[in-house]
Amino acid sequence: MGSSPTVWRRWLAHELKRLREEAGLSRKDVSAALRCTTGKLHYIETAVVPPRTRDLEEILFDLYQVPQDRREHYLQAARNAKKKGWWEHHSDTVPKWFSLYLGLEQGASEIYAWETQLVPGLLQTHAYTTALMENSTTELGEAEIRRRVDMRMSRQTILEGDEPIRLWAVLDEAALLRNVGGAEVMREQLAHLLEMSQRPKVTLQVLPQQSGAHPGMAGSFSILGFPATIDPGVIYIEHRTGSIYLEQPAEIKEHQIAFEHLRLAALKPTQSRIRLQEIMEEYS
Repeated sequence: MGSSPTVWRRWLAHELKRLREEAGLSRKDVSAALRCTTGKLHYIETAVVPPRTRDLEEILFDLYQVPQDRREHYLQAARNAKKKGWWEHHSDTVPKWFSLYLGLEQGASEIYAWETQLVPGLLQTHAYTTALMENSTTELGEAEIRRRVDMRMSRQTILEGDEPIRLWAVLDEAALLRNVGGAEVMREQLAHLLEMSQRPKVTLQVLPQQSGAHPGMAGSFSILGFPATIDPGVIYIEHRTGSIYLEQPAEIKEHQIAFEHLRLAALKPTQSRIRLQEIMEEYS
């Protein structure tokens, strides 16, 4: 879970729900003992807000009878959940709906991404991102563009270090053929994809345009998995003015199946590298 307060909040929420159910208590029972509404408990158990220390102690000690040697673990998780992530200090640049995603991304252990229109943010170069920002429908000044580009580059640190996340991206070939920023920018971007695809925990596949109809035609999506086995993961879908987070088991399963079909329909990783090289030469 690293240093992401968002993911600590998710872990604590799943654990508190599990403990309540094991104790044979309903939300109504617990909210009555805490002298609060069932709505407040719902927000805690769905990771909307972290619990107050006083409420958490009462839940752990009095209601759920958590063993003494486990209590501090939960209390520390609550403290971690209340910290601010580095991205939350840029609220004037990052909208609230995307700040939530950044918190999830920074604490994820694995991301499976299907992208139809552009190179995924975690794999973009500085110049490619700048070109995207400059052609956005949002009217941005140079200073704001620089801030947003720097923010995107900062996200990519999760691919570095001793324990990088597992990233598996399937890209529609059309996203690579779209000339963003000019030939030089695209050559650099494609060379970067080739370099990243050689990393042990990065898998990159290209879905050829001649593949025909496929399950990803409904749009791009990402599947995020987390270190805690109790966390089922989340599906992230972005649109022009916001995003959708899907967490129901059936929704997650549906997207996992779709991604598996896309992975099988795409060129194998070695073949994808050959295709990336061919496209890069087309920009020469």
